[in-house]
Amino acid sequence: MASEKQSFDNCFEVFLADTPESRQIHFNLRYQVYCEEMGFEDKTQYPDEMESDEWDDKAVHFLVRHKLSGHWLGGLRLVYNENGPLPFERHSTSHQHISPGQRKISVEMSRLCVIKEARRFSSKRFAPYGLPDQEIAAENDKVRSFYNFKNQTRSMIWGLFKAAVDYSAEKHLDYWYFIVAPALAYFIKREGFELSQIGEPCDHKGVRIPYKIAVKNILQNPLWQTDYKNDFYVYSEVFKARAGKQKMA
Repeated sequence: MASEKQSFDNCFEVFLADTPESRQIHFNLRYQVYCEEMGFEDKTQYPDEMESDEWDDKAVHFLVRHKLSGHWLGGLRLVYNENGPLPFERHSTSHQHISPGQRKISVEMSRLCVIKEARRFSSKRFAPYGLPDQEIAAENDKVRSFYNFKNQTRSMIWGLFKAAVDYSAEKHLDYWYFIVAPALAYFIKREGFELSQIGEPCDHKGVRIPYKIAVKNILQNPLWQTDYKNDFYVYSEVFKARAGKQKMA
């Protein structure tokens, strides 16, 4: 069982990014990971240091941050497109026909990212697309002030998963689709999540495989019995309330 000191709930909090400001936090985190660190996207295309695409207008975004410092560390999105193809279908053909009815209860999970300062203890195979071959730089004082135990990336990934799946259940969304590197799929499966491969591997910034998972299966995972019990916050509600308190002070 996770100790209180080392639990996700004790150290981190997840927000539904429901404002332009909070969505930009996610875009900037993505820029740091996908453009600056991994080079999967051309940074010259994002002079404002905000990595976004056409799917973001059809998505809900989640952010994770460190409670004590207030630093934003990672995020993911869930993409809706009930009247057309999901993003993964641009790169891979599904073995399973996705009916119009099923599209209404499905989303694609994507743009999962955790900045490198939060991954200093993590193996390169756990990154969204796989880290470059070089090792993560030695920790500095800034990083050391946030983190005092290993496996932060795993904890933040599961915290984001739990918030997004709770949201999915509230909105009566039954299925997630995603396209990931084999190593990340292995990581997810190893934790007991039942992924169904729905297409052949494809070449999209390396080998990627499309999967489907039932929201019900995610909710039943034993992970949630010992940690990740806190609800996610809604960004606009929390920061509006805090701004009001500051004005009254």
